[in-house]
Amino acid sequence: MYELFILGQLMDRPMTGYQLRKALSSTVGPELTISFGALYPLLDKLAAAGTLTLAFKPTTTKRPQKVATLTPAGRERFYTLISAPVAHNKQTQLTFQMKVSFLHLLPPDQQRTTLRAFQTFATGQLSQLATQRAQLAHNPHMVAADIQDALRVNQLQTVRAQAQADWVTAQLNQLTKE
Repeated sequence: MYELFILGQLMDRPMTGYQLRKALSSTVGPELTISFGALYPLLDKLAAAGTLTLAFKPTTTKRPQKVATLTPAGRERFYTLISAPVAHNKQTQLTFQMKVSFLHLLPPDQQRTTLRAFQTFATGQLSQLATQRAQLAHNPHMVAADIQDALRVNQLQTVRAQAQADWVTAQLNQLTKE
């Protein structure tokens, strides 16, 4: 997932690790960002795989900056990753957020494919939440107050999922008009 983000960011221009981390934070939020302790080893791993190069750039300060630049193999790898189906796991939501942040790099048909997959995921979330709500309402093993609290949380999750589904539908409609 972070590999997709790094390669996608480098599609537009070379960047430092600091710039990559800041871009990730603005895409997924500060609570889901990557630490420098994980980012730099990942950059080294991607460089070893030949998908990017790392070079030191002199600066006006004492410390040079490490700049990552995408290679042709990295471009190919990016298109492979962005075209791959998204696995349904705890990273699914985040992976879709990353994919939609790179829609501008895709042709319209692939943009639609990505958005439709996201729409299917969002619709599935809504269905799961409706099932959960029905099970909670008739759970004889829970105290009434706990049921009410769980239903409140379910309502919040449903509002978020519905907003996401509506957003994806609007994006698909916009793409169809263009």
